[in-house]
Formats: sequence, structure tokens, C-alpha cells
Amino acid sequence: MRNRLTTYVHPNGELQRYQIVEAFNWNHARFVTAGFDPRSVTEIARLYRINIVPKLQQSIGLPVFFHVPPDIPLPFPVADEHEVYHDRNVAASIHLNRLAREHHIRWEGSLKADAKEIEAFLSALQNRNLLEAVVQGTNPIRFIALNEKLGFLSSHKSTCIVDTHFFLMDPTDLDSPYCVLGTPHGLALKDGVILNPPLNHRPCLLVDEHGTVSIDVVELTDLSVEIDGTKYRHGDNAVFHFRPEERFTPKTEGTDLIITEDKVVSVRKGGGSTIPMAGFILSVPASLDVADPKVVYHGLEHYAFGIQVGPPMMKDGRIITTLECPFYNAAVDEVPYPSTVYPLPFETARAARIALGNNKEGEPVLIWAEGAPKLSYTPAQDSCGASLLELAQFCEREQFQSIVNLDGGGSAQIILEGKRSLQIADRYASTNLEAERPVPYGLSIV
Repeated sequence: MRNRLTTYVHPNGELQRYQIVEAFNWNHARFVTAGFDPRSVTEIARLYRINIVPKLQQSIGLPVFFHVPPDIPLPFPVADEHEVYHDRNVAASIHLNRLAREHHIRWEGSLKADAKEIEAFLSALQNRNLLEAVVQGTNPIRFIALNEKLGFLSSHKSTCIVDTHFFLMDPTDLDSPYCVLGTPHGLALKDGVILNPPLNHRPCLLVDEHGTVSIDVVELTDLSVEIDGTKYRHGDNAVFHFRPEERFTPKTEGTDLIITEDKVVSVRKGGGSTIPMAGFILSVPASLDVADPKVVYHGLEHYAFGIQVGPPMMKDGRIITTLECPFYNAAVDEVPYPSTVYPLPFETARAARIALGNNKEGEPVLIWAEGAPKLSYTPAQDSCGASLLELAQFCEREQFQSIVNLDGGGSAQIILEGKRSLQIADRYASTNLEAERPVPYGLSIV
């Protein structure tokens, strides 16, 4: 594994620093999660307090971030005559938001609930640092659950680790009651096993069993989905509903299986479900119960590795100079789909960037374009950040072959041998020190 740092100087004197890690083995790359870290609640609340609530105060209300661990019992049912919840945080979010809408939960300097068991539940979460309200917001209260994978890459022991996927983050990403902040979206595939399904018609970086790298579009409808030993195929014994084609499933006499990542989060009778932003709904015409919520995907077993996140930068040695794949555009698209605030202008919007693919020798390569510090920027001293076009142009200068853009912004980082060679763009206001953002997935290379 080789590691190098390089600096590109723009004609106006601005600097852009890059870290390139290459010549590792695709067989040694695997998707990992650090597991839920309670500090994620505090960090997400801080990001909302600084960046989001001031801009969206009228529409977002008073956000309350929380995560329910397995050892804290839920004070409400997980099933009724119409729906069975298989995800505790989805169930908690739906019930808590209903109680808030009905004014059975209020903000009175702290969270107050009419029912003692609900107030005790909220207190138990708060005492474990698993709940935090952003009180600069205004009513109504909005409870926002955090994904169980949300943690910090720096806590994971690995030779090299890098953030990978976009994940639900902005309020506009949380468009369905089945949305949980921090849920990754896009294909994650290792040794033929699909950890996360392909969504939103974006291209995937694929590596076959011989190590050949390609960029291709893989659709959810190309796959079969196995639940409780039964395989379902779109248009055969089931219908797959997903964004951007649809926002709701039709009313039916059958059953909706609401799916995110590799699990059924809810089973709803009668249809009329809001499709999750980072998932899809599998509808069957009959009444159906689910014993095991585990979802197994079939159809990509001949690939050793696959990832689907952002747009391609290079394809077969050819630079990509425009956004060659769909992203949500509020002026054009009727149905929102993640990421709803991405992309910014391809040519001009600069940020920290992460990219993955292969170099001119065909070896795997990782790229980190360091972003400008969020609180202050000194030209010709700090990295200015790279637009997607500038990242593509850098990849062309380096003669890289097939490259896709991964997660970026404040999440962008490469940790090699326990250290960062470049700096994270997010900073703490009081100290200007780096503020690591929690993420659901990392790509670990050992």
C-alpha cells in the first residue's frame, strides 16, 4: 500500500491538498461500522444547532435526536391490527411524533409527557446521553431517531479506513416515517453479499472476481429479494416500489414490507405506505406476516466488491465533466429522493471530497481532497476544497481509470495507521479544532 500527499496550486494561488492511497488489494477491503456511539447524538445535535436549525427554523420545529438501545424497553406497542414494527427506533419515532402532534408530549424547559411511562422512557434515554433537544428551535417538537450504525471511524482499528456512503442527514432527507437519520443509501457489496441495495439509478463501481473494475448501472429490479426463505422478484410475485418513481404505495388488499438496508423495518397491511428515502417497499397481494426481518439480496454473487454513492469522475480513462446520473432537483422532480440537498453546482461548489477506483496500472486507489476549514479560510494557506469538476480534472491529470465520488464534506477523511494526514473541514467553534462527524459506514483496508 502506497500513500502520498500532493498539492495542486490554482492559477490564482489557492491551494488544494490531496491524499492518495493506492496499490492495496480489493480482497482486503471490507465495509465496517463502528457501532452506535452515544456521542453521535451530541454531534448531530451540534450540527443541526449550527448549520440547519437557523436556516429552517420555521419548518423544522424543535428537533429531538434520540436512539433506543436494545436494553431500554419501549413504553408503547410494536404492533396493531394494521402494522407490525420490526425496528425499535422506527417504532419509537412514529409513536413519539404522534404523541407530540397530539400535545401529549410538550417542551416546558424540558420534555414533559402526560403519561408517566413515556416521561420515564425519555428520562432513561437522556440519562444515558441518548437524547438531546435543539432548543433554539420552536414548536412543534419533532423526534428524529438515529441509525444504529452511526459512530466514529477513528474508534475502529484498521490499517486504513475511509468514509463511504451518503446517509440521511438533512431534514428534507427524512420524508417518510420510516426514515432514520444516519441510514446509508446506495449499493454496498462484498464477496457477492449485498449489505445495502442499489437505489436511485446511480452508477456503481464494481469489481469482479478477477479484479476487473467497471462502472455500470445496477437496478433494484435486477435483483431478487429473499425474506423468510421466499424469493421475491419485481413483476413476478411482488412489486418493488421506490423513489423517484413513487412516493406512496397504492391502497391494496395486500401487504407492504417496508425495507431499509438489509432488514424489514415494518409490515403494513392495506398499502398506502410512504416509501422510505433510503429504502423501498416490497408489496405482495396477500396478507403476510414476517417471522425473521432479515433481507437477503440475490443477483450480484459474481462480484467481489461494489459501491454506489455519488457521480462518476472517470470511466475507462475518460473524464466525466457533467453530472451523468440522477440527483434530486426540486425544480424538476415531483418526488424527493436522497440526497435532497445534493448536488451543489458540479463545476463550482467546492467541498472536501472522497473518491475510489483504480489507477493507470489497474490498482485500487483512494483519493481525499481536503476541504476548506468551515469556520475560517486563509487563501494560499488552507486547502480551498474541490468542486466535482476539479476532482475529475485531478483524476484525469493522475491518469486514473474508473473513479466514483463517495461521501464528502465534513465527513471526508482517510485514517491511515491511526493518523490523518490532512484535516477534517468541520471544526468546533470554541477551539477551531477538527470535529469528526459520525458516519454509518467505513471502508476498512487491512
